[in-house]
Amino acid sequence: MSQTNDRGFYLFDMSWPEVQEALKTVKVALVPTGSTEQHGPNGTFEVDTARAREIAIRLGKRLYPHALVTPPVQFGVSGHHIRFPGTITLRPNTFIEVLMDIAWSLSQHGIRKLVFINGHGGNRPSLSIVVNRIKYELGIDAAWVSPTSVVQDIIEQHVESPIIGHACESEMSQCLYLWPQCVKQDALEKGTIYPHVYETWRRLPVEHGRYWDEITQNGALGDATKASYEFGKIAVETALDRLTEYIREFIIKDKD
Repeated sequence: MSQTNDRGFYLFDMSWPEVQEALKTVKVALVPTGSTEQHGPNGTFEVDTARAREIAIRLGKRLYPHALVTPPVQFGVSGHHIRFPGTITLRPNTFIEVLMDIAWSLSQHGIRKLVFINGHGGNRPSLSIVVNRIKYELGIDAAWVSPTSVVQDIIEQHVESPIIGHACESEMSQCLYLWPQCVKQDALEKGTIYPHVYETWRRLPVEHGRYWDEITQNGALGDATKASYEFGKIAVETALDRLTEYIREFIIKDKD
């Protein structure tokens, strides 16, 4: 299983006898969740899925032989991006049920702890529902985390743009380090955010439904022209350090 060991236990690299053997030591499944949606002129439709997948694989390698990494869920809740051609979205209920079926399947193989590694902000409300349903309905410990969220302090040290979070210098920097194939390096642009968004974005913590083209003309936030491999490396490696520590604690945590 040399290829498998090089990448930890990544399901798409394995045969079923290899999984059967791995399950003797596996204590947690890592499930990457992403999206298939526009990322302005700066990135391909793979951006969110690639970040989630590559971080999960790296975590699985660090946690070897205790983590099994599943293939990514590459469609997410992206209805707010649907006006940009190419975006494919799931309805929230569909996304939730897909993840519930994945959790049920893993439980049939004796896995009792799951962590969803999320790369797309639109998935967050649904993931919160999922981890609670998994706990209540399947009796499994489940959690979800955004690798970007755990390094907000690092991001704030490196970013000056007032509004970031999508196809921006932070996201594109992470991609340059993790999976540069999904960065359109010859087409990087600053987000063309509408002026009224700057005026209202942080005035009050109120959230209301909007299509993404009502926020930014080119589909991007921040300023991807300032993205760098070096920034991406710092952000990703710090996230990996913090998440590795957390998941190790999660693995040994007693059941509530």
